[in-house]
Amino acid sequence: MNKKYNVMDKVPPLKKFTFLGTADYFNKKLSYLAAIAEPENWRYNNPKNEYPHSLGVLYQYIMHTFSKAMDDNKILSNEEYAIFNTGLLTINGEEIFMLFERNKENNPEWFFKSFHRESAHEIPQFFRDKLPCHIDYFENCKDDAYFDSALTIHGSLDHIINDNYDRLPEKLRKLPRNMVIDFLNGSKDVMKKRILRNNRLVIPQYYNKKIMYLAPLKVGDDVIALAIEKHENSYRINTILTAGMAYCNARLLMKPESNWLKPE
Repeated sequence: MNKKYNVMDKVPPLKKFTFLGTADYFNKKLSYLAAIAEPENWRYNNPKNEYPHSLGVLYQYIMHTFSKAMDDNKILSNEEYAIFNTGLLTINGEEIFMLFERNKENNPEWFFKSFHRESAHEIPQFFRDKLPCHIDYFENCKDDAYFDSALTIHGSLDHIINDNYDRLPEKLRKLPRNMVIDFLNGSKDVMKKRILRNNRLVIPQYYNKKIMYLAPLKVGDDVIALAIEKHENSYRINTILTAGMAYCNARLLMKPESNWLKPE
């Protein structure tokens, strides 16, 4: 089990690539991005973020999407500017890009300018006929977009719950621990039956540069996100995530269209 779920590198690739400005400057730019993009709930006040703010989902999205763009060589640059496709659209269907200018201080190499619609005059003419395309996480693994409900799901919840007890809903944490584990193991069997009948309950997520999955473990009125990884011809339960952690991971791939996974 990897206990570092949704924990970013100490220095994310975006911060090595560019100077983002002060926390206030970057927060204002994120607010602007949220305003021009299609309406969406980006709220997740993760206290572990370097820039604590209510747009925690958007913060994680930009950080990780840039990292993937760098891995896929989808950052375009010339002597003066660099640009990448955020993957977000405006309400009118325009793509939104993140623009950088060469840093005169040379450390880091670039300075973050702003987010721009594809039609914005601020985007240099040099890039007009070759703007980078958005990230397609399923480009080389189309089958991973769907959870195969015919495969077995392995994994005992006992040690997972003990290692991540603070991620459980508050009402469960008030119960004796052995009772909680019994409840959750029983709920896991019911969850498997539901997935067999509707594999769309399982939502793909992106973690550690791999497509993984999130499954809803329902206990009374509460739903706990189980993080599941594929291993050849079976699946394994890796850990449990808070709703905010799970939504941030899932939102990297697409906006989850689910009635059980929502940002906190």
